[in-house]
Amino acid sequence: MTIQLSGATTKLSQNEILPAKDDIGALANRINLETRGHHDKVDKMVSFRLALALRDAKIYRQGLQSFYHVFASIEKSLFKQFEKDDEWTEMLKAIWKPEIARSEKAEQDLLFYYDDRKEKFAEPMMSEQIKFANHIQQVTAEKPYLLFAYLHVMYLALFAGGRIMRSSIARATGLFPQKDGLKHEDIVKLGTNLFFFDVADENMLRLIYKRDYELVTRNGLTEEQKLEIIEESKYIFIQNAKCISELESHNLKRLTQKWSYIAVTKGYYVAIALLIFLTLFYVRRLLNNLF
Repeated sequence: MTIQLSGATTKLSQNEILPAKDDIGALANRINLETRGHHDKVDKMVSFRLALALRDAKIYRQGLQSFYHVFASIEKSLFKQFEKDDEWTEMLKAIWKPEIARSEKAEQDLLFYYDDRKEKFAEPMMSEQIKFANHIQQVTAEKPYLLFAYLHVMYLALFAGGRIMRSSIARATGLFPQKDGLKHEDIVKLGTNLFFFDVADENMLRLIYKRDYELVTRNGLTEEQKLEIIEESKYIFIQNAKCISELESHNLKRLTQKWSYIAVTKGYYVAIALLIFLTLFYVRRLLNNLF
C-alpha cells in the first residue's frame, strides 16, 4: 500500500497497520468501545437530520457552521500548543498531518453557501456552539493531552464518513446555488471541501494516521490520562448531540412544514396502521373462503 503525502511516497507493510481491531489495549479501540452508545445516538441524529438538511441549504449551512467552529477551536488549540517546546508538542506533532486540517476546508464551503459573507459564520452564535468552542480551548490549554480525544473522535469520523457524505450531498436536489458558467459537478466541488483530503490515497492517510496515533499513545500516556481522554471523548459526542438538537429547535418550524419531515416522523404510525389494515383484510378474506 502507498500514499502520497507532501510529495513523498510512503509504504505500509501488513504489520504496520495498527492498531489491530482486537487490541483491547489500544487507546483508539478503548475510545470506540466506551463511546459506542454515544456514537450510535449521534449517528442516528445526523442521518435523520441530514436527509432533511440536504433539502434546505439554509439548514445545511447552519449545521456545517456548527462543525466548522469545533474544528476551528481544535486547530487553534493545537497550533497554539505547537508553539511550545514540551513533550505534548512532540507527541501531537508525531500524529498530526497537515492534510487532515479541516477548518480551512469548512470555511471554503461556508463562503460558498454564504456568498462570501464571512461575517455570517465567523463566530459561533448559538449557546451550545459557544459553550463547546470555549470548552475545547479551555480544557486543552490546561491539559494538552485531551487533544488526543479530539484527534481521534472528530477527524477519524470524517475519514469514515467523508465519502458517504460527499456522495449524498452531490445527489441532493436544490441544495446548491446556481453559478454562471459552471457545471453541476463543478459547483458540487465548491461546496464539499470539508469531505475531501488533498492526498492521492485517502485510505492510506487514514491508516498512517491511526498507526501513528497508536504508536504515540500506547506508552506515552499514563492510565489516568487515558481515562480522562476517554471521558472527554464521551463529552464530544454528547456536546455534538446538543448542538444538533439546538439547531433542530431553532429550525423546528421550517422542518415541520416539510413533507419529508412529516413522512419520516409519522411514517412509523402509518406503517403500523397499514399492517393492521392488511391483516384484517386477509383475515376477512380467509374467513369468507372458509364459510
